Amino acid sequence: MNALLCRLHSHSRDFMPHTDSCTTCAMIQGILMSKGVSPATAHEVAYAAPVVAAEKKAKRKVGQYQKKWGRNLKALKAKHPRTASSALMKKAHRQTRKEMR
Repeated sequence: MNALLCRLHSHSRDFMPHTDSCTTCAMIQGILMSKGVSPATAHEVAYAAPVVAAEKKAKRKVGQYQKKWGRNLKALKAKHPRTASSALMKKAHRQTRKEMR
């Protein structure tokens, strides 16, 4: 039923509930009533204001350590392509800590 609440149709830009005749809302109300929802509840849900999507999270800035570690790892992978990535990551971590001191 929550999927029916989040709908897009002609009057979704105004965030006030409405009672004027709308084919989409009437159809939603009919579907709800056919599934056993009481007429009063079906009308309230069908003609309710549309659900607004949440704001997107702001991306975090990449840290200085992470940048250096990435460059070190890339250089190590170029030098030792057949070495296991976990070993290269450990080497890159040690190298980056040494550089950051």
